[in-house]
Amino acid sequence: MGNLTEVVGGGTFGRDLVSVKHNMLDSGLFTDDALADLIDRYPREYFMFDTMIVDGARQVWRHGDPSDLSGKEILEAIKNGKFWMNLRRFDVVARQYDKLVNDAFEELEATTPGLKTSRRSSSLLISSPGARVLYHADIPMICLWHLRGKKRVWIYDAKNKQHLPDESREAIILRETEEKLAYNPEWDKDAIAHDLDPGMAVSWELNAPHRVDNLDGLNVSITTEYFTPEALRSYGVHFTNGYLRRRFGWTPGSTEINGVGALAKLGFAGVAKKLNLHKTRERKLLCDFTLDREQIGRMVDLPAESRWPIQQA
Repeated sequence: MGNLTEVVGGGTFGRDLVSVKHNMLDSGLFTDDALADLIDRYPREYFMFDTMIVDGARQVWRHGDPSDLSGKEILEAIKNGKFWMNLRRFDVVARQYDKLVNDAFEELEATTPGLKTSRRSSSLLISSPGARVLYHADIPMICLWHLRGKKRVWIYDAKNKQHLPDESREAIILRETEEKLAYNPEWDKDAIAHDLDPGMAVSWELNAPHRVDNLDGLNVSITTEYFTPEALRSYGVHFTNGYLRRRFGWTPGSTEINGVGALAKLGFAGVAKKLNLHKTRERKLLCDFTLDREQIGRMVDLPAESRWPIQQA
């Protein structure tokens, strides 16, 4: 038996909101001991350690560093705090975990007519009880494989320009900003609230804004970014629209991903990325907190002069 039991509900994986049952927990790779060992051997340039707070009307994503705490101590801090740890790039660091996900995708492609995925990249998310991920959008397609705890994913309409303005989507693609977006709680009435228990996965429409609430227990999930041919074309079109808007003050007239115009934009995006034209405005991530060794789960804020850029591979 593979890693999937069945795709449930309507829709098409790689295009729509779709739920999947999986049996990845049977691997034994997600116990406390296994996770602590994985954290201990993860290189710093391949993980993020974040907290996300609301400061008045602003949503704030803060980046930190767990310092020299052991994997076991970091897990304890996550259980007692409000943190998200993102262990990135299974393909480089954690091949056993990477194989688990790729086997599942091969099963999905074998059972979903027309599905073709590429550029898959998986990360492990370990997050605190009650922690939240604020309203944001991702550029690739996303599949969230849930393993421990319970979480609720709020999914919003990617085609609604109020929820996801073109300029905001472009800024994320051009890496001028993180994935965060302006959020209005009134939009919740139009959102889909999707609860995830261990053994379930969900994938949704390309670029659909979403936010996440952890409902119970330590939450452990794998998030997989992937592209379909349609998603790659959309990326190229929005990249080019954003670049031309910022470089020449041009207001794009179309986000259509098919046709000659879309093909030209896709070609331009490839050239611009190859020449690194898109890097001139890229965001910088600063570490602004560490963890207290004496009081597990407590943040220690760093003064402005002591903060450092977080280098990511």
